[in-house]
Amino acid sequence: MDIHCSTSINSNGTTIGFNQKITTTILALACCFFLSACASFSDGPIRYHKVKLTERNLSMLSGTYELYPDSVYKKNGKAGLQVNSSKYEKFHQYIGKSKIDFDTPANAHVVVQVSDHQVNFLFKEDSLVKDTVSLSYKLQSRGLLLLGNKYTKFEGIPYVLGGSRSEKTRIGLAKDGGLIMNHAVDNTGAVLLFFMAGYSYNASYHFKRINSK
Repeated sequence: MDIHCSTSINSNGTTIGFNQKITTTILALACCFFLSACASFSDGPIRYHKVKLTERNLSMLSGTYELYPDSVYKKNGKAGLQVNSSKYEKFHQYIGKSKIDFDTPANAHVVVQVSDHQVNFLFKEDSLVKDTVSLSYKLQSRGLLLLGNKYTKFEGIPYVLGGSRSEKTRIGLAKDGGLIMNHAVDNTGAVLLFFMAGYSYNASYHFKRINSK
């Protein structure tokens, strides 16, 4: 069945049909919603703790690190101890987008291998490799690697009754040789083009480097 849009003229000579201004408004709001569904990073907490990575020193990031964070960077730029860090497995959760269990968390670690085009993450428990993740990256001007696992997911009916979730992750080198992970999340909802309250956060963690024996 063909569906046709038509206009008609009432007794006053006024054209009845789809208003172009309404169309423009809807498209503008839709664009705003799409652009707002984007997580954003904050350099403040890690600005004085990171080493600026360049193509010349990029290999310094390769190494073996503890899987659980030993500290978290606060908004004031100070690093605070991560209490009960074994309960907060962030590394594989943010890199692999899934959860894996370790029998002995104290023996879990991750090997990071940086090449010209990608970063390889080997998640290990003792000598057993539990998972391997390979990601592309972009070297940012601020000296951090933006990983290629960024995504935006829409739920429900976009712009009418639904929402979106956006996540992205970047990693860098700490001045003490550890690894910095910066993860940003944004959740946005909308009902009939009216934006509803959501939440967003930007978290930065420090992972201690394990020295080779």
